[in-house]
Amino acid sequence: MKTLNILIGTLLFSSSAFAAGVLQDLDSLGGNDVLLERAEKLNPEKNIEVVQDRVVSRRMRSELDIEYGGVVGGDAYLKSEGLSLGYNLHITPRWSVGLRGTYYMNRLSDEGKYSIDRAQQVGDSLGNEAKREFDSLGLIPIIDYPKYSGYLLGNWYPFYGKLNLHDLGIIQYDIYALGGVGQIELKSGPTTAFTAGGGIGFWLSQHLTSRFEVRYETYEAKRLAGKERMDLTVLGFSMGYFL
Repeated sequence: MKTLNILIGTLLFSSSAFAAGVLQDLDSLGGNDVLLERAEKLNPEKNIEVVQDRVVSRRMRSELDIEYGGVVGGDAYLKSEGLSLGYNLHITPRWSVGLRGTYYMNRLSDEGKYSIDRAQQVGDSLGNEAKREFDSLGLIPIIDYPKYSGYLLGNWYPFYGKLNLHDLGIIQYDIYALGGVGQIELKSGPTTAFTAGGGIGFWLSQHLTSRFEVRYETYEAKRLAGKERMDLTVLGFSMGYFL
């Protein structure tokens, strides 16, 4: 029993120390504490904050993240969502390269359900010969849905700034652009895909990160009459960790 109490006490102390460290990291992003203290002594009646260069180190540093992405556009008969794992190597504060793998979750849209149900009802009401001729017309749509994808990405961070969260802490952020090429696995097989977009990355502490991203993605899907270009917009939100 004594050993159990010691173990519980150690875990509670470690959790408190970790939380305190995160809060200290977040608060320290506002600027140089020494300069701030000196400025406040010179003019104690004014609320002074120091804004300086990027505080979070992003030179040859790795970032891991997990992202949820909602897909807009593409196949009118399909609604898709993506769950992604990403890796970024920050070479300098302005440039990073990375990899992203995405698993897609698909379901029929209302239009897709109606079209397929209606075509099946008509087909079921026909005889065998008429049904074969009806099926050859291709009125039941072929849905070449995505299964998973992988991208090689490049990111450029031209603008940065800091946010004051109601004096609770300072968050550093960068606005960035991205581009990449990869491969997406469809129902019909693999095909080349391209992406471009932009977003805003929040460096919540020396280790915690978050991103909001908008990406354009394009690839060719298989149809009864041939291939068709798919144009998608992905709205992504991710949480990450700096190693």
